[in-house]
Amino acid sequence: MWRSSNLTRSVATGFASLVVCGAAMTASAKPAQALETRSYAMAWFTAAMNSTENDCPGGVHPSIQVQYHKNLLDLGYPPAEAAKLIEAYVSGDDDEQVSDIMLMRGRINGQPVNGYAHPGAVVDPQLTHVTAKEGFGFNLDGKDGPMNFTDPLTKEAGVDNQLSRALGCSNPFRGTYNVKPGLWLFRWSTMRDTTPAWLMTIAGEDLDTDGPITVIFDRAMEHLIFNGDGEARPDITYRADTDPRNHTVLKGEIKDGMIRITEHGRLQLMQDILGGGQLVLDKTHMRLTRTNTGNLDGFLAGFQPWEHLYFEIGQGGPASEDMSTGELPGKWHLMRKMADYDPDPSTGQNRSISATYRVEFVPVFVARMKNGEFVVGNDGAGEGGK
Repeated sequence: MWRSSNLTRSVATGFASLVVCGAAMTASAKPAQALETRSYAMAWFTAAMNSTENDCPGGVHPSIQVQYHKNLLDLGYPPAEAAKLIEAYVSGDDDEQVSDIMLMRGRINGQPVNGYAHPGAVVDPQLTHVTAKEGFGFNLDGKDGPMNFTDPLTKEAGVDNQLSRALGCSNPFRGTYNVKPGLWLFRWSTMRDTTPAWLMTIAGEDLDTDGPITVIFDRAMEHLIFNGDGEARPDITYRADTDPRNHTVLKGEIKDGMIRITEHGRLQLMQDILGGGQLVLDKTHMRLTRTNTGNLDGFLAGFQPWEHLYFEIGQGGPASEDMSTGELPGKWHLMRKMADYDPDPSTGQNRSISATYRVEFVPVFVARMKNGEFVVGNDGAGEGGK
C-alpha cells in the first residue's frame, strides 16, 4: 500500500478548485470533505514499442547508405552513376554531393525543394511497417480491426498504437518493455537537462484505496533534478507554470491499486520548442502502478498530431537522418498512411495518429501560485507521492 500524506485537503468548488484544508472549523460549521494529494515529476517518456524478431516483413529498414542509393534511383539517376555517388559517400571522398542531393530531393512543379521541409514532395520510398499482432496501449476508439493490437500485459483487444507500427521497423525506434528505444532514450536524456519538467498530481479521499480521483498535469518552471546516477531525484519541490496551456485536469480512478484516467479528454503540455514543441493527446488514456521504489510506472496514450511528431524527429534534417533517425521523408509518408484519427474535412486525410508512451514518475512536491507567491500545497497539489 502507498504511504498516506500527512496533510489533508478540502474541496472548495469541485475538482478544479481544490484548496488546502483550513484552520479549525467553528462549532456550527459543517466539516468539509478531506482530500489527499500526491505529486510526481515525469522521469522518463519514451515510445512504447514491442519489437520482436519477425515483426517486420523483409526485415528492418535498410542502412542509410542503402536507402540513399535507392533514393538516387528514384530521382532518375542511372544505376552506374548512383553507385559511384554512394561509393564516394561511404568512403568519405565526396560525401557532400550525396548529402546535397538528398537535401533537395523534393520536387514541386518539377523544381528541387528541401525534402525535409517538404517531405510530401519526396517520392515515397515505400518503407515497411510492423505487422505484429501484439502491442502496448489502449483501445482508444472502442473498435477492433485488422490494424489493431492486443496488449501483451492486459490482453485488451482493439489496441490503437499506429505510431509503433509506422516507426517500429526502423532500428533507432525499436524497443521492448524493458529496453527503451534508442532514439527516444537519447532525445529524452538530452532534453530533460534543460527542458521544464512535466508534473502530475492525483487527488482523492483516500489514495490507498480504490475510488475516484482527479489527475492534474502541469509543466514546471524548472528542469528535472538528478541524482549522481542520472536518475530523477525524488522529493524535490517544483513550481507549476501558470501558463494555462500547461494545465490539464481530468477525472480518474484508482482500481485494484492502478491509477487510470477515466475522462478521456485532451492533454496538452508545452515542451522545449527546439526539441519537441508540445505534447498534445486527444482521448487521453493512462494506467500507472507503483514500483517498489515509490515511483509510478506505466503507459500514457492518445491520438497525437503526426506532423508534430515529424517535426520532433525530423528537425535535424540530413545530420539526424545520417547519424540517428534513418530515412526521414519516408517516415513522414509512413505516419501519414498509418494516421487513424481526426480526418481533415476537406481532404479526408487523418491528422492524428494513435501513440502510446512508456512513462515513469518520481514523487515530488509542487508549489503553485497563490496571491502572488508560490505555495506548496494549494489548489490540490503539492505533496510528495510516497
